[in-house]
Amino acid sequence: MKALVLGGTGFIGRRLVDQLLSEGNEVTMVTSGKSANPFGKKVSTITADRFKRESLMKAFSGNAYFDVTFDTIGFRSMDVKNSLDALEGRTGKYVYISSAAVYTGNKEEVSEDDFDPSRTDDIEPGHEKSYGEGKQQSEVYIAKNSGIPYAMVRYPIVIGYDDSTMRFQDHISRILNGEEFHFMEPEGSRNYVWVEDAGQFLAWLGEPGNDGIYNAASPDAFKASDFVRKMADSIGMEAKIVHGSEYSDSGYAFSSSRVLIVRKAEAKGFSFHGSNEWIGPEAKKAREYGNLSPNSFGYFGDLF
Repeated sequence: MKALVLGGTGFIGRRLVDQLLSEGNEVTMVTSGKSANPFGKKVSTITADRFKRESLMKAFSGNAYFDVTFDTIGFRSMDVKNSLDALEGRTGKYVYISSAAVYTGNKEEVSEDDFDPSRTDDIEPGHEKSYGEGKQQSEVYIAKNSGIPYAMVRYPIVIGYDDSTMRFQDHISRILNGEEFHFMEPEGSRNYVWVEDAGQFLAWLGEPGNDGIYNAASPDAFKASDFVRKMADSIGMEAKIVHGSEYSDSGYAFSSSRVLIVRKAEAKGFSFHGSNEWIGPEAKKAREYGNLSPNSFGYFGDLF
């Protein structure tokens, strides 16, 4: 299979490329050149600015064809539109990383049917005002305009020692420094997803027949304060938790619960690792490697 990856040097993208290569696929990455290519000659590269239409159109003006395109850094419907326009007739499938942020309202457990992009009104591409609206409208554009098979995955917060948002590294650093974590009440429960699962699931979505929309997350859910305790326990430390504060200073804290139901993916044979299988290894790596610089997440602040 010939695979194209937008954002292959990013947090999730690197795991995706690793998985695709391990399966014997031919991989091409679109890269701006700002991040180092960790794969060397194992992958082909196309230099383009993913967020500029003219750059994408020029990059794909040739006759190269890709069986599947993976879009790991599309934040707005304009990003998706430009990619699909540039790749018209040059790809057979489009796989998009969406987000649990597409879900709104007070429902505590959400399945894929709780947001239907094909029945959602669209707005003019590029007019989204927030990350969640950007992901919603990206899904809407794909569902209504792709013209080719597609798959979309809704991830909650993705966990790994090199998290591009720096949240995980920040929490480990604060635990090691003995700092307090403050939490308002009530605290909502969330589930998370391991970055290795995220990359492998994307590759799985690229396979023929694995089309449509999927939630993807570890099956267990808990409050942010409990998640901090789990991180601390995994490296033999004690978390200093203060409840009932006037503010929450954890990037994982939410007042409402939202748990992604993953039965659809599991019914098709994909299993996600429980948090106890990955919190420890990722916390130890974060402790060892320290605060790594963010990569593709750096674009986020310029888009909304």
